[in-house]
Amino acid sequence: MKDLKFVIQELEKHRERLLYSKNKIETWEKLDGETLNSPENVETIDSFIFRFCKMQDAMGEKLFPLTLQFLGEEVRNKPFIDILNRLERLEILDSAETWKKLREIKNFLTHVYPWETEETIEYIKIALSYTNILIDIYEKFKKVLKGRGIAI
Repeated sequence: MKDLKFVIQELEKHRERLLYSKNKIETWEKLDGETLNSPENVETIDSFIFRFCKMQDAMGEKLFPLTLQFLGEEVRNKPFIDILNRLERLEILDSAETWKKLREIKNFLTHVYPWETEETIEYIKIALSYTNILIDIYEKFKKVLKGRGIAI
């Protein structure tokens, strides 16, 4: 399960850097349109958005199917919703609906336009509030894999 170990290593990096940028943003007095006037703040927000999206992508595209394969499940040619539903039935993923919400947040953040400042700020705030949920999902997967003998 070399692939799973590499995916976990990748996710650990995303997790670490995501939390770093999240914690930095949370030290600011406020998060509003004025915040985007500072290049340093924009750099931190960009890092947060990048890591939020990369972590979610790596989980959905790599960790989820590899976990199911490790458990002996067939995932090839299965729609992603079927993968989510199977993970939920196996009680590895608490809620497919929560994952869909995370996906919605990610999709908005990756397709945002510069003139959508208010919506962007709102979705950044939502993403900040969902970061711990994303990490909790990841941690549950790690726990399940460790419990099944994967040395992580």
